[in-house]
Amino acid sequence: MSDARDGRDGPPAKSPVLFRAAKYTAIGFEFPTTVGAGLLLGHYADSWFGSSPWMVLVLGLLGLVVAFWRLVMLLRHFARERG
Repeated sequence: MSDARDGRDGPPAKSPVLFRAAKYTAIGFEFPTTVGAGLLLGHYADSWFGSSPWMVLVLGLLGLVVAFWRLVMLLRHFARERG
């Protein structure tokens, strides 16, 4: 089976620059999404329980803590991959 891989078997090589950019872009989307999800869930919980603004504060802070934890875990993983 011949294609544009110069006779190599397996999938084409990934561009290291684009692959690295995609990983860090994913972090850029994951961090605010996690915090936003905590705030949104807090807003809905406050409207359900009538406890405004406590659930927004608690779940927003929880989302922030989880976002930082994920950031540290992903950066450690990327550092291990790099060698």
